[in-house]
Amino acid sequence: MSTETVSIEFLAKQAKVNMDELRLPRKDVSDMMRLLNATYELTRRVERREGELRDDIELMIKMEIGGSLANIHTTLEGSLARIEETVGDVVRRVNALEDRPQ
Repeated sequence: MSTETVSIEFLAKQAKVNMDELRLPRKDVSDMMRLLNATYELTRRVERREGELRDDIELMIKMEIGGSLANIHTTLEGSLARIEETVGDVVRRVNALEDRPQ
């Protein structure tokens, strides 16, 4: 058996060394947790912004399609009105020719 005695000062120094060595890993864990929380918050903001952008893009597409369809509708109505007018003129001429005495 060893006859060496361990003093309180030696144990205190060893405990201080151990505590100093534990501070760095604890600080690293604390920094990692802070960064993890910041990453989580950033991910949530990106997802929320992505949803907003999707809604904005959907609205823009609907407006573009609606505007194009309204333009096509107006063009078709104008063309149909001209065709109806031309057909009406032809019908009037035919009726006038049929009603004319021979």
